[in-house]
Parts: sequence; structure tokens; C-alpha cells
Amino acid sequence: MPAVGIVFIVSLSPFAFPQSNMFLAFLIAIPLVGLGPALLYSMLGAAMPRTGGDYVYVSRVIHPALGFMTNWLFTLTVISFIGDAGYVFPSSALNIFVATIGEMTGNQSLVTNSAWFTTHAGEIVTGTILILGVTILMVLGRAVWNFMKVLFFIVMLGTIVNIIYLLTVSNGTFINTFNNMFASQGVTYQGLINSAVAAGYKTGWTFSGTIGGLVYAMAGLIGFNFAAYSAGEAKSSSKSMPLAIVGSLIIGGILFAAWAFGIYHAFGYDFFSATNYLANCGCSSVVLPIPVSVNSLFTILQQNPILEILGALAFGLAWIWLTPTDFIPVVRNMFAWSFDRVGPEQLADVNPRFGSPVKAILLTAGLGELLLILFIYTNFGVAFANTTILLNLVFFITSFAGILFPYRAKAVFEQSPGWVKAKVGNIPVITLVGIFSAIVQSILLYGSFTNAFIGGAPASYPIAVGLAVGGLVIFYVAKAYRKSKGIDLNLVFKEIPPE
Repeated sequence: MPAVGIVFIVSLSPFAFPQSNMFLAFLIAIPLVGLGPALLYSMLGAAMPRTGGDYVYVSRVIHPALGFMTNWLFTLTVISFIGDAGYVFPSSALNIFVATIGEMTGNQSLVTNSAWFTTHAGEIVTGTILILGVTILMVLGRAVWNFMKVLFFIVMLGTIVNIIYLLTVSNGTFINTFNNMFASQGVTYQGLINSAVAAGYKTGWTFSGTIGGLVYAMAGLIGFNFAAYSAGEAKSSSKSMPLAIVGSLIIGGILFAAWAFGIYHAFGYDFFSATNYLANCGCSSVVLPIPVSVNSLFTILQQNPILEILGALAFGLAWIWLTPTDFIPVVRNMFAWSFDRVGPEQLADVNPRFGSPVKAILLTAGLGELLLILFIYTNFGVAFANTTILLNLVFFITSFAGILFPYRAKAVFEQSPGWVKAKVGNIPVITLVGIFSAIVQSILLYGSFTNAFIGGAPASYPIAVGLAVGGLVIFYVAKAYRKSKGIDLNLVFKEIPPE
């Protein structure tokens, strides 16, 4: 969802990837970085339209233990997104929306009280309400889909309006408004740029910096593959998978690029990059007059109250929409594990009253709430400092499932839709797509490991390794337990799950 990703991707990139132009990075990322994995998931999803996505692909093509470990890492990462949404929503979206309403209506009380959402109490109360509300919708089954459709329409409308609005704003007008607003504090537009330069910021963008930013651009596009985890519920998967997966990548990438262009156009590339550099580098004593995230700067314009309120609303509602979006693949993956007897069978139970896997939903909500508390009150966030690395690793391993699919799962491959089993000469297209995807992911993995801001400090790497090893341990413990009960999991993984 661009309204969510843009807050972090474009805002943090000036420090994470100096002199990167995220407008160009997103445009480049669509064909060169994202298209390979998107095509791969589309082809595998059309050939094996089963709940669980890469869990099914890797476990049936390469090895069951590797399939579970890969999906385990992905699932843990997405659960962390649920906790993070509850943490960030009140302090980076809801507070801005309330303050914007206060500014536009002249209600100073709203402006003042909006700061409550940035406190620990505001974060835990609001985040818990968000997770609880989404949990109830998930339990009710169809209600969550109807809710998401309505919310998606509002957020996308707000996103498009925001982009158009930014493109119509004169940078000169923003400069004058900013200087007039903070003149009493002795803060000026150019003065902040100069302070950033003194702290080490380099003005302008370069092509090499932009190439580095592709790692972050790809991180922003994560989610294009989510449809694969619910493929078992899709109709006409041969057509719906590429439409959902490749389509979301292209549309999302274009919206990201357009929004980044609008940000640079309205606020100025160097001002936006310099102030975010100051906010994140920890290398300057300069006190910024306001938070310099996109949604905060958006409120300074004060040219069209209705559009600015809609813009702030889009930022807030995007976080609400994102939370059930993260719930869905987690719950579906747990269902897939349980269906194969790797996970507790209870997680595959569908409640007859609500028609939803209530136990898996409640477990997901509980884990998300636990992470929300840990993120707010402890330094536990370091445990998930390597999410970019973990997600790229998931795509890397799945790429090899695509490469080997025609050779290690011949019967399934031969029964796949015609476009999936197409060949160039004697080489299956899906193998070529897998090779391309594996090359791209290896480059992204290198970029993640060599960038401490994205990949996390090396001190956190043992945690990531521990999570991966933990997945393998869980699989083999489950296998031994099932064997003691007379169930041979090796036989389960010889076939794809029944529809």
C-alpha cells in the first residue's frame, strides 16, 4: 500500500542510501527487480493453486524441511508487520490526522492532544484496538473482505488525490510557507539543507546511489506475492494469479514512483532528503521544527483543507487496511502447515458458525499483540532488524523451486496451464524466470548484508540464524512426533495438497 510504504521508503532512503532518487528507483525496480519474483509466484501459483504459497512450492519441489523453514521465516516476518502496524499507526498516522483536523478547524485542543498518540499509553491502547478490531473482522469471515474493499477504495482515492495535489503545488510556495511558519524559531528552508550538508549530507542524486536504493524499493513492493498464499481460494488461478501478483507489482510500483516524484516536486529533492538525513543520522544537534515525514510536511501546505484532510486520512486508513492484509497470509500458512500435519491440527479447524479458522486467527492476533508490547516497551525490535534479508532469502529459495520445478515435479508441471509449461527451445520458461529471479535476489541479499541500515547490525544476525534453525527444528520434531503416531510425513509431501 503506497500510503504506508512511502512514509518509510522515501523518508528513510536519504540516510540509508545517500543520493538515491526513489522515483527512478521504483521505475527501475518494477521490470528489473520485482518482475522476476512476481512472474515466478504467478507461474507456481497457477501450477499449484494451494493455500500456503511458497511453503507448498518449496516443500514439494526441493525438500519439505526447507519448504517449512522458508515459509516459517516469511510468516514470522509478516507477524512482525502486524505488531509494527499497531505500534506505528497511532504515532505516525493517527496523531497527524488528529493534528491536521485541529489545524484546519482552528481547534488547538486537538492539536495539543494529538501528541497523546505518540506516548506509550497512546500506542498500546490504539494499537491493541486496531489488532482487536481486525481480529473480530477476520473471525466473521466475509466481513473482513467487505471491509477491506471499502477501505481500499477510500485509501486509493486518497492516494491518487495526494499525488495530484503534490504535483500541483509550487515548490516556491512551499518554501515561502515553510519560512513564514518557522521564522520565529530562526529556522529556514535553506538553513536546514545547509545544516545537513555540514553534518555530512551530499546534495543532489546520483545514478549509483539510486541503484543502491533498489534494495529499499523492492522492500516497499513486498506484498505483491500475498495472493499466492490464498491461491487455494482463487477462481481460475491460471488467470487470477498473474493478474493479482504481476498487476499489483506494476500498479504499486507506478504509484510509489508517482508519489516520490510528487514529493520531490512539492518539497524539493534536497530539502526533503536533507531534513530526513538530519532526522535519522544521529549526527547533528539541529532540532527540527516538526517531524519531517511525508504526512507531516503535507500539513504545512495549507492550501486546500479538504484535500489535506483526505490526504491525512489516507495515511491513517492505510495502516488499518494493511493489518488484515498481513493477517491473511499468516493464517493461511498456519492452515497449510496443519493440513500437512507439520503444525497442530487445531490450527486447520474451520469454525462451523463463522466459517473461518478462528484458532489460527486468535493465535496470529496474540502473537501480533505480544510483538506490539515488546516493540513499545523493550528493544525487541532488533530481533526483526533483518526482515529485508529474510524476505529476500525467501524469494531466493523460492527461485530455486521455480528453476527445478519442471525436473523434480514433472507430473505437476505437465498438468500445469499451457503458459506455465511453455519452453524456449528445450528450456522451460519457468526455469529461466527462476534463474533471473535468483540472480536478482542474490544481488539484493548482497545489498542488504552490506547496508547496516537495511540489513540490521551484524550483532543481530545470530537472531536471524536462530529463527531459521528454529524452523528446521520444528519441522523435524513434528516429523518425529507424527512418526510415533504412525504417520509418515514423507508420503504427505509426495503430492500437492488436495483442493
